[in-house]
Amino acid sequence: MIIFLADDLNQQDIGAYGNREVKTPYMDQLAREGMRFTNAYAASSMCTPSRSAMFTGLYPFRNGAQMNHFTVRAGIKSLPHYLQQQGYRVIISGKIHMAPLNNFPFEHIGKEFGQYSPVENRLDRKKETVQAIEQHFNRDPEQPICLVVAPWVPHVPWFPNRDFNPSQLKLPGYLADTKETRQALAAYYQSIGEADKMLGEVMQALDRSGQSQNTMFMFLADQGAQFPGAKWTVYDQGIRVPLLVRWPGHIKKCTTSDALISLVDLTPTLIDIAGGRERKELDGRSFKQVLTGKTTKHNPYIFAETSMEPHFWYNYTPARSVVTADGFHYIRNYHPGLRFITHIDQVERNEFYFDSWMAKARTDAKAKFLLDRYSYRPPEELFNLNNDRLSFNNLAANAAFDQKLKELSATLDQELKRQGETEAMIREGTLPQFFDNSYTVVQKGSAMDLSFNRQRWNPDLLHITGYLEDIHKGGIVCSYFNNFRLFAYNSKIGIQLSDSSIKESALLKDTAGHLWLQLSDDGNLSIQFNNHPVLTASLGKDLTKIGNGFVTCGILQGQELSGRLQSYQGRISDLRFSMNELAGAP
Repeated sequence: MIIFLADDLNQQDIGAYGNREVKTPYMDQLAREGMRFTNAYAASSMCTPSRSAMFTGLYPFRNGAQMNHFTVRAGIKSLPHYLQQQGYRVIISGKIHMAPLNNFPFEHIGKEFGQYSPVENRLDRKKETVQAIEQHFNRDPEQPICLVVAPWVPHVPWFPNRDFNPSQLKLPGYLADTKETRQALAAYYQSIGEADKMLGEVMQALDRSGQSQNTMFMFLADQGAQFPGAKWTVYDQGIRVPLLVRWPGHIKKCTTSDALISLVDLTPTLIDIAGGRERKELDGRSFKQVLTGKTTKHNPYIFAETSMEPHFWYNYTPARSVVTADGFHYIRNYHPGLRFITHIDQVERNEFYFDSWMAKARTDAKAKFLLDRYSYRPPEELFNLNNDRLSFNNLAANAAFDQKLKELSATLDQELKRQGETEAMIREGTLPQFFDNSYTVVQKGSAMDLSFNRQRWNPDLLHITGYLEDIHKGGIVCSYFNNFRLFAYNSKIGIQLSDSSIKESALLKDTAGHLWLQLSDDGNLSIQFNNHPVLTASLGKDLTKIGNGFVTCGILQGQELSGRLQSYQGRISDLRFSMNELAGAP
């Protein structure tokens, strides 16, 4: 089995789905030689959540990776765990973007082109993927293999345009027509062409191996392109993806399926094709029967979400949605009063076209509509995708669709209840609560370093305060990025440094009380418990600054350890991280 996973690619932007400007001969060849799916959807419109759902078979809340760059929960299994039981060699070539790696035990090759930059690396210049195919079938042609090929194309930054005249491109309807947008679109199209060339190299290597007839070959993307109204959103352009599958002897050539597929179905399907047993604990379901023509239907609805990224400048604007097999799309926006902000307008400015949208919106009605649609959302949205593929006509306030709105709202409620995610969880998200000079993290919560402006949160003296119960059982109180881990366990309080060395108190008689840690930038540590000093030490270096990784409360991010670093067996109240002066709420 070979799965070629493109990065940030709209379904509509390849030849097999009707685009007549981008040249995608190898994608089109797969469509002719296999099955083209018209209703395949990502579970999230961001890389890490989408890929984590794809390779665990669990929706983002259920696997734990809802925000970009976050990890799955400790103990979550993934595709390699299942296929290795079937005797498969399971390889990923290029980009992984899922963590921790222990939960995704792929054999990893092509690490160079798995890096974000430079852009030239993204096409596997060393041909490690091709070599892996050739070497595998030369060395052990009888061992089954599952190879995931995951380049960073056509993800931004896009390749410089060489092949397109921007002024002559037919602009998709969800984009504002400016010179800068056209230049960006041309660069995006150029990158799609580069992805197709790499796909061709992989297909040709398989042909040379003589194994094409014995191989299920799949092409798909993780989510839509990084344009307003696509990636980061749960609009159709953000979550509808291309899915092409060739499987000689099993799939009829040149067939089209309208079955409703979620990428969370990928892992169950590959398990099924490999001969493994059904995993009923997964959210996804195998669509092998659709591939083999035994049924034309699959899911009655699919679920998709966005929880945004943890970058410090973002307003947290989550959304949850369902798309039904009859073509209706319901979206619930949980913070409709906040402006929607993403990489598009805050980081890359995506080839700098976003400024041109703002300028044109001053005088052009459509540009203003598109800009407003990107920046602000109502509490509910309902679209009939059968006649409104661009999702421009919100039917939520149309009395004629009141019953459909109630029906899909109830479907979403039912799905969220099944997953175990409450409205309060969604509204709060995995983010710290910030105050003037401090922030808090709830128990079992965590926040990534990208949530913090490092110039702003740059303490010379770090205070950690809170109330601990049951320290005789206890465990990890907090992990402070990768600098240190604070614990209270077996009636002792202490810290573990990054070199695994430990400094801890003597036995404490109280099993509950107030904690106060002070750590200076010159490494002087003091810890009080119930207003009595219990530990002082000189650590010899500055551990107060925000480093790469996570700050947590009561857990280790993505791990479950035993002993002093176990998840906290008791209650932690009001864990607060204060900068320089001991701070309360404003």
